[in-house]
Amino acid sequence: MAPALARVQKEDEAVRVLILEALDVIRSDDFERYFDLFTDDAVWMMPSSFKDVHQDEARSFYRFTRKFKFDQETFVDEVVISGDSAYVRVSFDGYLRPKVDDGSPPLRSVSRHIWILQRQSNGTWKIARDIWNTPKIAG
Repeated sequence: MAPALARVQKEDEAVRVLILEALDVIRSDDFERYFDLFTDDAVWMMPSSFKDVHQDEARSFYRFTRKFKFDQETFVDEVVISGDSAYVRVSFDGYLRPKVDDGSPPLRSVSRHIWILQRQSNGTWKIARDIWNTPKIAG
């Protein structure tokens, strides 16, 4: 387990549970569950865009996941919890592989995210912001 995530166990198990669930859902064939992990007013700051995206637009953007499976290494680089807010730095590096073998090659997918979490009134946590970029791949 990543050291940053291991330290969270001592601070707040609910944050750890949310992070692990998000990473599990991303790798699953049921990506639609991903949006259950976000607040109703969640905002995505997409790479190379000045326009923020909300739930409906994010769902539309992520429709491509119906055709691909995420095959990526995940790194939880940092977790900071402060009161009812937290942030997580997470990196993904790998490939999007077609779910149906149509001869298409896998697509390289590298992204780095900051998830800003908010504690909900029932004590659970949800992702309120996803700020991400797609760094250029060296080589």
